[in-house]
Amino acid sequence: MEAGTEYLNEFIANNYDLERLEARLSEFNPLKILKSEHNELKHSNILGWLLDPKANHKLGSQFLRKFISENLLNNDTIDTELSIFKIQEFSYDDIIVKREWNNIDMLVYSNKNKWVLLIENKIHSKESKNQLGRYYSHVKNQFGGYEIIPIFLTVDEDTPSDSRYGMANYQQVLKILEFIVSINKEDMNSKIFDFLTYYLKTLEMLTMENDDIKMLCKKIYQDHSEAIDLINKYSAENSFEAAAASFLERINLEESYVDSRTAWFLPSELAEKLPKNCDPKWSWGYPLAVWYRARNNRLGIILEVGPILDSSLRIHFLKYLRKFGFKISDRALEPERKYTRIFTKYIDFEDWDNGETIIAKMDDLYYKSAKKPYINLLEACDSYDWELYKK
Repeated sequence: MEAGTEYLNEFIANNYDLERLEARLSEFNPLKILKSEHNELKHSNILGWLLDPKANHKLGSQFLRKFISENLLNNDTIDTELSIFKIQEFSYDDIIVKREWNNIDMLVYSNKNKWVLLIENKIHSKESKNQLGRYYSHVKNQFGGYEIIPIFLTVDEDTPSDSRYGMANYQQVLKILEFIVSINKEDMNSKIFDFLTYYLKTLEMLTMENDDIKMLCKKIYQDHSEAIDLINKYSAENSFEAAAASFLERINLEESYVDSRTAWFLPSELAEKLPKNCDPKWSWGYPLAVWYRARNNRLGIILEVGPILDSSLRIHFLKYLRKFGFKISDRALEPERKYTRIFTKYIDFEDWDNGETIIAKMDDLYYKSAKKPYINLLEACDSYDWELYKK
């Protein structure tokens, strides 16, 4: 018998957990039948409906308020005077929701309170050249004097090409909607409840956030790891993890972590200039990290300041970085902020099975695209007094 065949035979025969998983994935869902799972237009239609306080879902402004509030909290790049407190205090009786206004996926605004929410929605497609910048200009010209909240909504929270946009992902949409349905289900129209339940299941599959399915997948892997590893070995596989590990071997590192989609690392020359004053769960306790992020059709490098335990020190350090050419928004200086990306560069990339090409692109991003900001960061950390900044 050929090596590994017994594992495959066991995996195929009498695998009740696998049959249960297949049954869960084939459960009736009208949105799946309509092929809505990966259709941007259909997701935008549903989200536009949820964002409209006057729509027949009868949930009022709950989804809109929470969506705006969370994005103001999570994105320090959004340049606005609006606060979360103002968002909660506003009345929402004059809200207007438009779809495909000047090709913008979703536009929500209030003439009375003079704010406008701009959402560009991407499921698996890419931005066209200067798309986000054009949309922002359209809104600014049309809504002069209004506070603008621009959001780039994607499945994996991709970084927008225009730095004025905040990032949101569908996991966030899922969590907000789950909460709203849970607190309103007793009073909700049964047809609306059924529809939103189907949509939640669609979002779970889109974001891979279904706990039952995740547990079932884990159990299948635990019981049949040899067979699954064998299948992975001989199937077309993503070479990112191995390529990233090879790339990082050439750098003198203090710490590193690599998985199938990200590669975090801290060069020793940077680590020696830093204290360990950060949340130990982030970047090994250091306040900075460099990392790569692999997406369906893009590869990016990010320099990021993390959750320094002393928020006043974090604010002071971010202000100091401005002297070295880093664009730090005023929102990044709010005490509750924890993460600030001070440099991000993405390139188009799809050849994930070619390890040499991945390494070459990582080379370009690290030694060319990020070279100047990284050198500036080294200089800033070398001259910054982590102990005496308050004096």
